[in-house]
Amino acid sequence: MKKTTVAALMLIIPGIAAFLFFNLWPIVYSIYLAFTNAKLGNFPIQSPTAEPLRFVGLENFKWLLKQEKFLNAFKWTWIFVATSVTLKVLAGLFLSLLYNSKYVRGKTIYRSLLIIPWALPLLFSVTVWKFMFDPVFGPINLTLKSIGVEGPNWINDPFWGFIALNIIEVWLAYPFMMTVITAALQSVPDVLIEAAIIDGANYWQRLRHVVLPVVGKPIAFATILTSAASFQYFMVPYIYNAGLFEDRFILLYGFRQAFGATPYYGRATAVMIIATIILAIYMYVNVKITRLQEGAKE
Repeated sequence: MKKTTVAALMLIIPGIAAFLFFNLWPIVYSIYLAFTNAKLGNFPIQSPTAEPLRFVGLENFKWLLKQEKFLNAFKWTWIFVATSVTLKVLAGLFLSLLYNSKYVRGKTIYRSLLIIPWALPLLFSVTVWKFMFDPVFGPINLTLKSIGVEGPNWINDPFWGFIALNIIEVWLAYPFMMTVITAALQSVPDVLIEAAIIDGANYWQRLRHVVLPVVGKPIAFATILTSAASFQYFMVPYIYNAGLFEDRFILLYGFRQAFGATPYYGRATAVMIIATIILAIYMYVNVKITRLQEGAKE
């Protein structure tokens, strides 16, 4: 073996070992736990009074599929994906079109202001939003009260809390959507727009038949990514009101299985495996439908 090859191996082997230990090993071990009865008492340390850690096969998965809370969390997670992604795409598209308008002045300033949600820590942002939605002292309900409208309980009511989470998610994610769509809009050839104007197309006709078909793939790409993020929604509902949304988001449900009143680590990892498989299938199907892989091959 050449000295250069040996030197190269000596340089990359530590990185590969670190990757396998810190990334691959936790995944493999989590998969193993999903097929065991791991819970507080027999994992990670065996208690004399607890049931021994043992292999249980698909029992954790069968148990989950019989739980109303899990099925409810699965259903509402997809409802949230549908509502939040629709709102994020519409907000990003609207701001991008507004930002690219020739009638808008001070675009550099607007760009700096519009990406503020990216610059702020998530914990800070959600805490501020939680205060704004506070049913008693929050500015939103105080404003509604000043015009004679009784504000809802945004924190403890499941319906209004769900609405609040959609608003928060749009605020957190629109900079990403706006950036992707803005970049795509700037790639639309001016000659196409000018040709449409000469043919007598109005603004909405140009947008529908000229602009959107050109930027369709970037929007589809951003939509798929933000759909995956919405499916994995965890930190925001956890900070906002973990107890209220325990049966509304699948990852939060899995987290509560692991760190709730009675921790069952096997069931929690089974939830994560189910979520990962579903998300992988969802991503694959959407990439196939939108034909994004064709763009990568060109």
